[in-house]
Amino acid sequence: MSRALLALLLCFLAALRPAPAEAADKVTVGVVGEFNAFTWPASIAEARHLYAAHGVEPEIIFMPSSPGMLQQLAAGSLDIAASAGLVDPIRLVARKAGVAIARVSLRVSPYVVVGKPALRSLADLKGKKVGIGSRQNITFVLITNMLAPFKLTPDDVEMMYSGSTVSRYAALKTGAYDATMLAPPASFIAESDGFKTLGVAGDYNKDLPFTGSIVNRAWASAHLDAAKNFFAAEDEATDWFYDDANRAEAIKILIDAAKSSPEEAAKSYDFLRGGNYFDRTRTLSRKGVAALVAALHALGDNDVEVGAEDAVIPGLTAVSE
Repeated sequence: MSRALLALLLCFLAALRPAPAEAADKVTVGVVGEFNAFTWPASIAEARHLYAAHGVEPEIIFMPSSPGMLQQLAAGSLDIAASAGLVDPIRLVARKAGVAIARVSLRVSPYVVVGKPALRSLADLKGKKVGIGSRQNITFVLITNMLAPFKLTPDDVEMMYSGSTVSRYAALKTGAYDATMLAPPASFIAESDGFKTLGVAGDYNKDLPFTGSIVNRAWASAHLDAAKNFFAAEDEATDWFYDDANRAEAIKILIDAAKSSPEEAAKSYDFLRGGNYFDRTRTLSRKGVAALVAALHALGDNDVEVGAEDAVIPGLTAVSE
């Protein structure tokens, strides 16, 4: 065989080789504490290899607090902050801190007010000791809006402050509180212990989005395809969660990811699925941003003025009414 023919044959064989697979885009993602029911779509996307299918590879970093996570995001140490409360990001957007809202995660708050068995409704909270997070955080706005239909204000109850669901439930059990605001699954545990559910925050705060995924604006603008692919994977996971045929597998995913008990995982699924808590609009609404700004004003941040268009990156997140 001549050298020319051999060279031609080698070139032909090289052309037949499959091209090497493109490397997945690495994305650094912050999560507060650990995986839980509120980050369920992320656990589904990981378990069902949806991130890989969309060409992204998340590096999960567990953070001790939401403020610390958002600080790291603004500094560029994180690309995405997952399932963050939306009040602080709106404040950061107003201060041009280099972050944007990519997705609303929980469209309303899943917090539940539970109380002593003798209490019949939120109207019975007048003069009672009620535990919330603090006067400066979103739980104050939530409880204010829950009391309003019963012609009560925060001044009509004795507000007690404690920063975590665990500590507030402990105070309820010891009798230090008459009622308190709890997040699932603590609210389910309280019910099983004989305490009474008096109201769900989302039912009284329907226009106030609760959590979302926040992006570093510089990163997302420079890596728009990676950002779009990351959220495409989570959007697909959220749609999968809502298919009732997937209930058993979804529960197993939460048990594995969050070390939940089967009972807690099942109750969490039925609660979140039944209330349509995970947002599927893929948009940030003007009405929701206006409600968040109003909440900040109620908390004393009267200088915050932000529109929905200010809080998103075009091409990644659409704005709706």
